[in-house]
Amino acid sequence: MLLRKIIRIYLQSNGKGLILRKKVLVVGAGKTGVATANFLATLGVEVTLNDKNKIKEKLNLNRKVKVVDNGHYEKLFKEAELIVVSPGVDISNLKWIEGKDVIGDVELFSWFDDSKIVAITGTNGKTTTTFLTGEILKKKYKVFVGGNIGTPVLERFLPYDEKDFSVLELSSFQLETVDKFYADIAVILNITPDHLNRYRSFEDYKNAKLNILKNSKQGQYVILNSEIKNIAETDFMGNVIFFSGNSFFDTDSVKVSFGDKEMILDKRLIKLRGAHFYEDIYVASLIGLINDVPEESIKEVVYGFKGLEHRLEFVKEKNGIFYYNDSKSTTVSSTVRGVESFENNVVLILCGVYKGESFKELEKCKNLKSVICFGEAAGIITEELEKLAPINVKNMEEAVDYAKKIAEKGDTILLSPACASFDMFDDYVHRGNFFKELINNL
Repeated sequence: MLLRKIIRIYLQSNGKGLILRKKVLVVGAGKTGVATANFLATLGVEVTLNDKNKIKEKLNLNRKVKVVDNGHYEKLFKEAELIVVSPGVDISNLKWIEGKDVIGDVELFSWFDDSKIVAITGTNGKTTTTFLTGEILKKKYKVFVGGNIGTPVLERFLPYDEKDFSVLELSSFQLETVDKFYADIAVILNITPDHLNRYRSFEDYKNAKLNILKNSKQGQYVILNSEIKNIAETDFMGNVIFFSGNSFFDTDSVKVSFGDKEMILDKRLIKLRGAHFYEDIYVASLIGLINDVPEESIKEVVYGFKGLEHRLEFVKEKNGIFYYNDSKSTTVSSTVRGVESFENNVVLILCGVYKGESFKELEKCKNLKSVICFGEAAGIITEELEKLAPINVKNMEEAVDYAKKIAEKGDTILLSPACASFDMFDDYVHRGNFFKELINNL
Protein backbone atom coordinates (compact mmCIF):
# COMPACT_ATOMS: atom_id res chain seq x y z
CA MET A 1 0.00 0.00 0.00
CA LEU A 2 2.82 2.39 0.84
CA LEU A 3 4.47 1.69 -2.52
CA ARG A 4 1.20 2.31 -4.34
CA LYS A 5 0.69 5.57 -2.45
CA ILE A 6 4.17 6.80 -3.27
CA ILE A 7 3.69 5.99 -6.96
CA ARG A 8 0.31 7.69 -7.10
CA ILE A 9 1.72 10.83 -5.48
CA TYR A 10 4.54 10.76 -7.99
CA LEU A 11 2.17 10.36 -10.92
CA GLN A 12 -0.08 13.20 -9.80
CA SER A 13 2.79 15.57 -9.09
CA ASN A 14 4.34 14.91 -12.50
CA GLY A 15 1.15 15.00 -14.51
CA LYS A 16 1.32 11.32 -15.42
CA GLY A 17 -2.11 10.36 -14.20
CA LEU A 18 -2.90 9.68 -17.84
CA ILE A 19 -1.64 6.12 -17.54
CA LEU A 20 -4.09 5.19 -14.78
CA ARG A 21 -6.68 4.27 -17.37
CA LYS A 22 -9.11 1.44 -16.95
CA LYS A 23 -7.66 -0.91 -19.56
CA VAL A 24 -4.20 -1.25 -21.10
CA LEU A 25 -3.31 -4.00 -23.56
CA VAL A 26 0.31 -5.16 -23.84
CA VAL A 27 0.96 -7.07 -27.07
CA GLY A 28 3.83 -9.58 -27.11
CA ALA A 29 4.76 -11.83 -24.17
CA GLY A 30 8.54 -11.78 -24.52
CA LYS A 31 10.91 -10.23 -21.98
CA THR A 32 9.84 -6.70 -22.90
CA GLY A 33 6.12 -7.45 -22.77
CA VAL A 34 6.38 -9.17 -19.39
CA ALA A 35 8.41 -6.27 -17.96
CA THR A 36 5.90 -3.75 -19.30
CA ALA A 37 2.88 -5.63 -17.97
CA ASN A 38 4.46 -6.02 -14.53
CA PHE A 39 5.31 -2.31 -14.40
CA LEU A 40 1.76 -1.31 -15.28
CA ALA A 41 0.29 -3.73 -12.75
CA THR A 42 2.50 -2.16 -10.07
CA LEU A 43 0.89 1.19 -10.90
CA GLY A 44 -2.54 -0.30 -10.30
CA VAL A 45 -3.48 -0.35 -13.98
CA GLU A 46 -5.88 -2.98 -15.34
CA VAL A 47 -3.55 -4.70 -17.80
CA THR A 48 -3.86 -7.64 -20.17
CA LEU A 49 -0.85 -9.36 -21.75
CA ASN A 50 -1.61 -10.82 -25.16
CA ASP A 51 0.43 -13.02 -27.51
CA LYS A 52 -0.46 -14.60 -30.84
CA ASN A 53 1.24 -17.85 -29.81
CA LYS A 54 0.48 -20.31 -27.06
CA ILE A 55 2.62 -19.41 -24.05
CA LYS A 56 4.43 -22.64 -23.19
CA GLU A 57 6.51 -21.56 -20.22
CA LYS A 58 5.40 -20.03 -16.96
CA LEU A 59 5.99 -16.30 -17.02
CA ASN A 60 7.24 -14.37 -14.01
CA LEU A 61 4.17 -12.16 -13.97
CA ASN A 62 2.49 -9.99 -11.40
CA ARG A 63 -0.60 -11.92 -10.31
CA LYS A 64 -2.80 -8.99 -11.33
CA VAL A 65 -1.83 -9.28 -15.00
CA LYS A 66 -4.43 -11.04 -17.12
CA VAL A 67 -2.98 -13.28 -19.86
CA VAL A 68 -4.69 -14.02 -23.17
CA ASP A 69 -2.62 -16.10 -25.58
CA ASN A 70 -2.94 -18.22 -28.71
CA GLY A 71 -4.19 -15.35 -30.87
CA HIS A 72 -5.04 -11.66 -31.14
CA TYR A 73 -8.73 -11.02 -30.56
CA GLU A 74 -10.87 -8.11 -31.71
CA LYS A 75 -12.56 -7.61 -28.35
CA LEU A 76 -9.22 -7.11 -26.56
CA PHE A 77 -8.15 -4.39 -28.96
CA LYS A 78 -11.52 -2.68 -29.14
CA GLU A 79 -11.80 -2.46 -25.32
CA ALA A 80 -8.22 -1.27 -24.73
CA GLU A 81 -7.73 2.43 -24.05
CA LEU A 82 -3.97 2.20 -24.53
CA ILE A 83 -2.00 -0.41 -26.47
CA VAL A 84 1.68 -1.03 -25.70
CA VAL A 85 3.35 -3.06 -28.45
CA SER A 86 6.54 -5.03 -27.83
CA PRO A 87 9.39 -4.42 -30.33
CA GLY A 88 9.24 -7.99 -31.63
CA VAL A 89 5.65 -7.45 -32.83
CA ASP A 90 5.19 -6.04 -36.32
CA ILE A 91 2.52 -3.36 -35.96
CA SER A 92 1.60 -3.62 -39.62
CA ASN A 93 0.28 -7.12 -38.91
CA LEU A 94 -2.04 -5.99 -36.12
CA LYS A 95 -5.72 -5.43 -36.79
CA TRP A 96 -8.07 -3.20 -34.85
CA ILE A 97 -5.51 -0.54 -33.82
CA GLU A 98 -6.80 2.27 -36.01
CA GLY A 99 -7.77 5.23 -33.84
CA LYS A 100 -6.10 3.74 -30.77
CA ASP A 101 -3.20 5.17 -28.80
CA VAL A 102 -0.34 2.81 -29.66
CA ILE A 103 3.10 3.17 -28.05
CA GLY A 104 6.08 0.99 -27.04
CA ASP A 105 7.87 0.40 -23.77
CA VAL A 106 10.52 3.05 -24.49
CA GLU A 107 7.85 5.73 -24.91
CA LEU A 108 6.17 4.56 -21.71
CA PHE A 109 9.50 4.64 -19.87
CA SER A 110 10.09 8.22 -20.96
CA TRP A 111 6.77 9.31 -19.40
CA PHE A 112 8.03 8.39 -15.95
CA ASP A 113 11.81 8.70 -16.08
CA ASP A 114 13.31 11.95 -14.81
CA SER A 115 16.97 11.17 -15.52
CA LYS A 116 18.95 12.46 -18.48
CA ILE A 117 18.54 10.03 -21.36
CA VAL A 118 21.37 8.97 -23.66
CA ALA A 119 19.81 7.12 -26.61
CA ILE A 120 22.04 5.14 -28.98
CA THR A 121 20.96 3.57 -32.25
CA GLY A 122 22.60 2.32 -35.42
CA THR A 123 22.70 -0.83 -37.51
CA ASN A 124 26.06 -1.89 -36.10
CA GLY A 125 28.04 -1.17 -32.95
CA LYS A 126 25.27 0.09 -30.71
CA THR A 127 25.62 -2.60 -28.02
CA THR A 128 29.35 -2.00 -27.56
CA THR A 129 28.84 1.77 -27.58
CA THR A 130 26.00 1.56 -25.08
CA PHE A 131 27.99 -0.65 -22.72
CA LEU A 132 31.09 1.57 -22.88
CA THR A 133 29.03 4.72 -22.41
CA GLY A 134 27.36 3.26 -19.35
CA GLU A 135 30.68 2.21 -17.83
CA ILE A 136 32.23 5.63 -18.46
CA LEU A 137 29.31 7.57 -16.98
CA LYS A 138 29.26 5.25 -13.95
CA LYS A 139 32.67 6.65 -13.03
CA LYS A 140 30.91 9.83 -11.91
CA TYR A 141 27.14 9.27 -11.91
CA LYS A 142 24.37 6.85 -10.97
CA VAL A 143 23.43 5.15 -14.24
CA PHE A 144 20.87 2.70 -15.64
CA VAL A 145 21.80 0.82 -18.85
CA GLY A 146 19.06 -0.98 -20.75
CA GLY A 147 16.92 -1.38 -23.83
CA ASN A 148 17.98 -3.55 -26.76
CA ILE A 149 21.22 -4.36 -24.93
CA GLY A 150 19.33 -7.05 -23.00
CA THR A 151 17.54 -5.44 -20.05
CA PRO A 152 14.06 -4.12 -20.94
CA VAL A 153 13.77 -0.49 -19.88
CA LEU A 154 10.86 -1.26 -17.53
CA GLU A 155 12.20 -4.52 -16.07
CA ARG A 156 13.49 -3.03 -12.82
CA PHE A 157 12.14 0.48 -13.21
CA LEU A 158 10.51 2.39 -10.36
CA PRO A 159 9.40 5.97 -11.05
CA TYR A 160 10.92 7.33 -7.85
CA ASP A 161 14.26 5.52 -8.24
CA GLU A 162 16.94 8.20 -8.27
CA LYS A 163 19.54 8.08 -11.04
CA ASP A 164 21.41 10.64 -13.08
CA PHE A 165 21.46 8.96 -16.49
CA SER A 166 19.60 6.30 -18.43
CA VAL A 167 21.75 4.94 -21.27
CA LEU A 168 19.52 3.15 -23.77
CA GLU A 169 20.36 1.03 -26.78
CA LEU A 170 17.42 1.43 -29.16
CA SER A 171 16.59 -0.71 -32.17
CA SER A 172 14.51 0.40 -35.14
CA PHE A 173 11.66 -1.73 -33.76
CA GLN A 174 11.70 0.19 -30.47
CA LEU A 175 11.88 3.53 -32.26
CA GLU A 176 8.83 2.74 -34.42
CA THR A 177 6.57 3.37 -31.43
CA VAL A 178 7.99 6.55 -29.88
CA ASP A 179 5.81 9.65 -29.77
CA LYS A 180 6.95 12.24 -27.22
CA PHE A 181 10.23 10.47 -26.43
CA TYR A 182 13.21 12.82 -26.09
CA ALA A 183 16.88 12.06 -25.50
CA ASP A 184 19.28 14.61 -24.02
CA ILE A 185 22.00 12.97 -26.10
CA ALA A 186 20.96 11.12 -29.26
CA VAL A 187 23.44 8.99 -31.20
CA ILE A 188 23.16 7.49 -34.68
CA LEU A 189 26.25 5.37 -35.31
CA ASN A 190 25.42 4.24 -38.86
CA ILE A 191 22.48 3.13 -40.99
CA THR A 192 22.91 0.28 -43.45
CA PRO A 193 20.28 -2.17 -44.82
CA ASP A 194 18.78 -4.44 -42.16
CA HIS A 195 15.46 -6.05 -41.26
CA LEU A 196 14.26 -5.79 -44.85
CA ASN A 197 12.10 -8.83 -44.13
CA ARG A 198 10.05 -6.52 -41.87
CA TYR A 199 10.28 -3.17 -43.65
CA ARG A 200 8.98 -2.46 -47.14
CA SER A 201 12.15 -0.60 -48.06
CA PHE A 202 15.47 0.64 -46.73
CA GLU A 203 13.92 4.12 -46.45
CA ASP A 204 11.26 2.79 -44.07
CA TYR A 205 13.97 1.21 -41.93
CA LYS A 206 16.02 4.41 -42.00
CA ASN A 207 13.02 6.53 -41.05
CA ALA A 208 12.37 4.31 -38.05
CA LYS A 209 15.96 4.94 -36.90
CA LEU A 210 15.54 8.69 -37.43
CA ASN A 211 12.65 8.72 -34.94
CA ILE A 212 15.38 9.09 -32.32
CA LEU A 213 15.46 12.75 -33.45
CA LYS A 214 11.68 13.11 -33.66
CA ASN A 215 11.41 15.57 -30.78
CA SER A 216 14.79 17.27 -31.04
CA LYS A 217 15.11 20.69 -29.45
CA GLN A 218 17.67 23.27 -28.47
CA GLY A 219 20.05 21.95 -25.85
CA GLN A 220 20.03 18.41 -27.15
CA TYR A 221 23.30 16.90 -28.34
CA VAL A 222 23.18 14.82 -31.51
CA ILE A 223 26.20 12.64 -32.32
CA LEU A 224 25.93 11.66 -35.94
CA ASN A 225 28.01 9.65 -38.40
CA SER A 226 28.78 12.01 -41.30
CA GLU A 227 28.76 9.06 -43.71
CA ILE A 228 24.99 8.59 -43.33
CA LYS A 229 23.47 9.94 -46.53
CA ASN A 230 20.66 12.49 -46.78
CA ILE A 231 20.64 13.70 -43.18
CA ALA A 232 21.15 17.44 -42.92
CA GLU A 233 21.94 19.39 -39.80
CA THR A 234 18.84 21.44 -40.52
CA ASP A 235 16.63 18.37 -40.09
CA PHE A 236 16.67 18.79 -36.30
CA MET A 237 17.30 21.41 -33.63
CA GLY A 238 20.01 19.75 -31.55
CA ASN A 239 23.69 20.64 -31.30
CA VAL A 240 25.18 18.24 -33.83
CA ILE A 241 28.62 16.66 -33.54
CA PHE A 242 29.66 14.79 -36.67
CA PHE A 243 32.22 11.99 -36.71
CA SER A 244 33.63 9.75 -39.42
CA GLY A 245 35.13 6.31 -39.08
CA ASN A 246 37.53 7.18 -41.91
CA SER A 247 39.35 9.57 -39.58
CA PHE A 248 40.50 6.64 -37.44
CA PHE A 249 42.34 4.82 -40.25
CA ASP A 250 46.13 5.02 -40.56
CA THR A 251 46.59 6.80 -37.26
CA ASP A 252 48.17 5.70 -33.98
CA SER A 253 45.50 7.29 -31.82
CA VAL A 254 41.86 8.28 -31.48
CA LYS A 255 41.46 11.99 -30.77
CA VAL A 256 38.33 13.01 -28.85
CA SER A 257 37.53 16.67 -28.30
CA PHE A 258 34.65 18.71 -26.96
CA GLY A 259 34.84 22.45 -26.44
CA ASP A 260 38.20 23.19 -24.85
CA LYS A 261 38.65 19.54 -23.80
CA GLU A 262 40.81 17.18 -25.83
CA MET A 263 41.82 13.60 -25.11
CA ILE A 264 44.17 11.30 -27.03
CA LEU A 265 43.54 7.53 -26.84
CA ASP A 266 46.54 5.37 -27.75
CA LYS A 267 45.46 2.56 -30.09
CA ARG A 268 48.24 0.34 -28.79
CA LEU A 269 46.51 0.27 -25.40
CA ILE A 270 43.07 -0.55 -26.82
CA LYS A 271 42.38 -4.29 -26.65
CA LEU A 272 39.61 -4.42 -29.28
CA ARG A 273 40.55 -5.27 -32.86
CA GLY A 274 38.80 -3.80 -35.87
CA ALA A 275 38.63 -0.21 -37.09
CA HIS A 276 34.88 -0.02 -36.47
CA PHE A 277 35.47 -0.41 -32.73
CA TYR A 278 37.29 2.92 -32.75
CA GLU A 279 34.00 4.58 -33.72
CA ASP A 280 32.26 3.03 -30.72
CA ILE A 281 35.10 4.06 -28.41
CA TYR A 282 35.12 7.59 -29.82
CA VAL A 283 31.39 8.10 -29.28
CA ALA A 284 31.38 6.68 -25.74
CA SER A 285 34.41 8.78 -24.79
CA LEU A 286 32.86 11.90 -26.31
CA ILE A 287 29.73 11.42 -24.21
CA GLY A 288 32.01 11.15 -21.19
CA LEU A 289 33.70 14.46 -22.04
CA ILE A 290 30.35 16.18 -22.65
CA ASN A 291 29.32 15.19 -19.13
CA ASP A 292 32.60 16.12 -17.41
CA VAL A 293 33.82 12.59 -16.66
CA PRO A 294 37.56 12.91 -15.87
CA GLU A 295 39.93 11.92 -18.69
CA GLU A 296 41.72 9.36 -16.52
CA SER A 297 38.39 7.65 -15.75
CA ILE A 298 37.48 7.43 -19.45
CA LYS A 299 40.87 5.95 -20.30
CA GLU A 300 40.57 3.43 -17.48
CA VAL A 301 37.35 2.11 -19.00
CA VAL A 302 38.54 2.15 -22.61
CA TYR A 303 41.92 0.54 -22.00
CA GLY A 304 40.46 -2.09 -19.68
CA PHE A 305 37.66 -3.14 -22.05
CA LYS A 306 38.18 -6.56 -23.65
CA GLY A 307 34.99 -6.62 -25.70
CA LEU A 308 31.56 -8.15 -25.28
CA GLU A 309 30.59 -11.79 -25.67
CA HIS A 310 29.56 -12.83 -29.19
CA ARG A 311 31.07 -9.69 -30.76
CA LEU A 312 34.35 -10.62 -32.48
CA GLU A 313 35.07 -12.65 -29.35
CA PHE A 314 38.32 -14.60 -29.39
CA VAL A 315 37.54 -18.23 -28.51
CA LYS A 316 40.68 -20.29 -29.00
CA GLU A 317 43.91 -20.83 -30.91
CA LYS A 318 44.51 -24.42 -31.97
CA ASN A 319 47.37 -25.63 -34.19
CA GLY A 320 48.04 -22.07 -35.32
CA ILE A 321 44.39 -21.47 -36.35
CA PHE A 322 42.42 -18.73 -34.60
CA TYR A 323 38.70 -19.10 -33.80
CA TYR A 324 36.43 -16.07 -33.30
CA ASN A 325 32.75 -15.89 -32.34
CA ASP A 326 30.82 -12.99 -33.88
CA SER A 327 27.34 -14.47 -33.52
CA LYS A 328 25.84 -11.05 -32.75
CA SER A 329 26.58 -10.06 -36.33
CA THR A 330 23.19 -10.38 -38.01
CA THR A 331 23.73 -8.01 -40.94
CA VAL A 332 25.94 -8.27 -44.00
CA SER A 333 27.57 -4.91 -43.26
CA SER A 334 28.60 -5.99 -39.74
CA THR A 335 30.00 -9.26 -41.11
CA VAL A 336 32.03 -7.35 -43.70
CA ARG A 337 33.39 -5.16 -40.89
CA GLY A 338 34.26 -8.28 -38.93
CA VAL A 339 36.09 -9.99 -41.79
CA GLU A 340 38.02 -6.82 -42.66
CA SER A 341 39.17 -6.40 -39.06
CA PHE A 342 41.56 -9.33 -39.62
CA GLU A 343 44.77 -9.01 -41.60
CA ASN A 344 45.10 -12.77 -42.15
CA ASN A 345 42.95 -15.06 -44.29
CA VAL A 346 39.43 -15.76 -42.99
CA VAL A 347 37.31 -18.89 -43.33
CA LEU A 348 33.81 -17.48 -42.80
CA ILE A 349 30.75 -19.31 -41.47
CA LEU A 350 27.42 -17.80 -42.53
CA CYS A 351 24.11 -19.17 -41.27
CA GLY A 352 20.58 -18.40 -40.21
CA VAL A 353 17.44 -16.63 -41.39
CA TYR A 354 17.54 -14.35 -44.45
CA LYS A 355 16.69 -10.74 -43.55
CA GLY A 356 16.25 -9.35 -47.04
CA GLU A 357 19.65 -7.76 -47.76
CA SER A 358 22.13 -8.79 -50.42
CA PHE A 359 25.24 -10.79 -49.51
CA LYS A 360 27.14 -9.38 -52.51
CA GLU A 361 29.05 -6.89 -50.34
CA LEU A 362 31.11 -9.80 -48.98
CA GLU A 363 32.80 -10.17 -52.37
CA LYS A 364 34.87 -7.05 -51.66
CA CYS A 365 36.63 -8.69 -48.67
CA LYS A 366 40.09 -9.41 -50.08
CA ASN A 367 41.13 -11.64 -47.16
CA LEU A 368 38.11 -13.94 -47.46
CA LYS A 369 39.57 -17.39 -48.11
CA SER A 370 36.38 -19.45 -48.10
CA VAL A 371 32.68 -19.27 -47.19
CA ILE A 372 30.76 -22.06 -45.47
CA CYS A 373 27.00 -21.75 -45.04
CA PHE A 374 24.00 -23.58 -43.62
CA GLY A 375 20.47 -22.86 -42.45
CA GLU A 376 17.48 -21.18 -44.02
CA ALA A 377 19.50 -18.58 -45.95
CA ALA A 378 22.05 -21.04 -47.36
CA GLY A 379 20.39 -21.25 -50.77
CA ILE A 380 20.36 -17.47 -51.23
CA ILE A 381 23.97 -17.19 -49.97
CA THR A 382 25.13 -19.87 -52.42
CA GLU A 383 23.35 -18.15 -55.31
CA GLU A 384 24.47 -14.58 -54.57
CA LEU A 385 28.08 -15.47 -53.72
CA GLU A 386 28.59 -17.77 -56.67
CA LYS A 387 32.02 -16.22 -57.38
CA LEU A 388 33.19 -17.26 -53.91
CA ALA A 389 31.91 -20.84 -54.35
CA PRO A 390 30.35 -21.23 -50.87
CA ILE A 391 30.34 -24.68 -49.29
CA ASN A 392 26.82 -25.69 -48.26
CA VAL A 393 26.60 -27.93 -45.15
CA LYS A 394 23.79 -29.15 -42.89
CA ASN A 395 24.58 -27.64 -39.49
CA MET A 396 27.13 -25.95 -37.21
CA GLU A 397 28.97 -29.18 -36.48
CA GLU A 398 29.61 -29.83 -40.17
CA ALA A 399 30.57 -26.18 -40.71
CA VAL A 400 33.23 -26.29 -37.99
CA ASP A 401 34.50 -29.65 -39.18
CA TYR A 402 34.85 -28.48 -42.78
CA ALA A 403 36.44 -25.17 -41.70
CA LYS A 404 39.12 -27.08 -39.79
CA LYS A 405 39.94 -29.12 -42.91
CA ILE A 406 40.52 -26.16 -45.20
CA ALA A 407 42.08 -23.68 -42.74
CA GLU A 408 45.85 -23.43 -42.63
CA LYS A 409 48.23 -22.21 -39.96
CA GLY A 410 47.75 -18.47 -39.45
CA ASP A 411 44.15 -18.46 -40.74
CA THR A 412 41.10 -17.30 -38.77
CA ILE A 413 37.85 -19.28 -38.63
CA LEU A 414 35.11 -16.74 -38.02
CA LEU A 415 31.45 -17.34 -37.15
CA SER A 416 29.84 -14.12 -38.33
CA PRO A 417 26.44 -15.23 -39.62
CA ALA A 418 25.05 -12.06 -41.30
CA CYS A 419 21.61 -13.51 -40.56
CA ALA A 420 19.10 -13.88 -37.74
CA SER A 421 19.35 -17.05 -35.67
CA PHE A 422 15.79 -18.27 -35.30
CA ASP A 423 15.81 -21.16 -37.77
CA MET A 424 18.04 -23.44 -35.68
CA PHE A 425 18.77 -21.52 -32.46
CA ASP A 426 16.85 -19.64 -29.79
CA ASP A 427 18.82 -16.45 -30.37
CA TYR A 428 22.33 -15.23 -31.23
CA VAL A 429 23.53 -16.09 -27.70
CA HIS A 430 22.45 -19.73 -28.09
CA ARG A 431 24.12 -19.84 -31.51
CA GLY A 432 27.37 -18.30 -30.25
CA ASN A 433 27.55 -20.50 -27.18
CA PHE A 434 27.01 -23.64 -29.28
CA PHE A 435 29.84 -22.59 -31.60
CA LYS A 436 32.13 -21.91 -28.65
CA GLU A 437 31.29 -25.28 -27.13
CA LEU A 438 32.28 -27.02 -30.35
CA ILE A 439 35.55 -25.08 -30.55
CA ASN A 440 36.48 -25.58 -26.90
CA ASN A 441 35.96 -29.32 -27.32
CA LEU A 442 38.41 -29.57 -30.24
